[in-house]
Amino acid sequence: MDRIKESFDSLPIAACFFDKNGVVRLINRRMLAIANWLRKGGIQSLAEMRNALHSPPANVRCLDPRLWIYRFPDGKALRFAQEQITTKAGVRYTQITAADVTELIRKQDQLKAENVKLAEVNERLRLLLVQMPEIIREEETLAMKLRVHDDIGHSILAARRVLLQHTDPEEIRANAALWEQSISVLYRSSQITAQSEPLEAAKKRAEELGVSVLLTGNEPQRQWIRALSALAICECAANCVRHADGTELYVFFLQKPDCTEVSLTNNGAVPKEKITEGGGLSMLRQRIEEAGGKMEVWSSPRFQLMLSLPEQEEAVHESDDR
Repeated sequence: MDRIKESFDSLPIAACFFDKNGVVRLINRRMLAIANWLRKGGIQSLAEMRNALHSPPANVRCLDPRLWIYRFPDGKALRFAQEQITTKAGVRYTQITAADVTELIRKQDQLKAENVKLAEVNERLRLLLVQMPEIIREEETLAMKLRVHDDIGHSILAARRVLLQHTDPEEIRANAALWEQSISVLYRSSQITAQSEPLEAAKKRAEELGVSVLLTGNEPQRQWIRALSALAICECAANCVRHADGTELYVFFLQKPDCTEVSLTNNGAVPKEKITEGGGLSMLRQRIEEAGGKMEVWSSPRFQLMLSLPEQEEAVHESDDR
């Protein structure tokens, strides 16, 4: 009998048996400890066990009344089960067991929390899809503003250069066409980012302002990096004429394993104070950051604009390389 009791106590689950009258006949140590939590003074009958599970004390919390799952003061979650057992001699007993389901409950709670997060993400995605047309319109408006800024600024500077050089009337009339082109910019579909050779186009635009662009280093192969570099060249060339009276723009490309660095400097006057980013530079910064890159501007010891463009571009630019 002692060996039976010892083996019964070593079971990994809590268990007890009640006879046909509901009296405890056998109970192991695990169930005995649980019984003392469920009812002060322990449990002596099947009725007391059922009542304790139906109305547990304050320090025992019912997690699922349907499945008989409870959280006990030691933090463990136990699932109770009842089963009728009949011996070979025909004697019937009621078996009550309590299995440790703490880890299952923890994973279940974790799954519920993840489902809540997924529901929140799905809701944000739904709202994003609803707002997508407006976002696209805003991006198109910003791109249009950038084109207007570039083209009108370019035309103004080119016209100023023509007038200062006292060019003959025929050339003045030819350059006046730039104004007409700028006025109709809202109806243009072509832009530097869509050209096959954006760097060459940028050099040509800079030359129209009287700025020579000198490219050194290894030019980037990715079309979207060339296009963003071209935008930076156009902006820096315009600022070179407008603010520094410069005539040369130096562009140096440095290929790194994870990015392309583009450095832009000029031979114009050194800025007298810290550079404040106006509409052109601020829109350029936004384009660079939208592509996953970085932009830095220095005014000392001389003007320098530095771009860092990652090899793994944002998805919005992937179609440019296909």
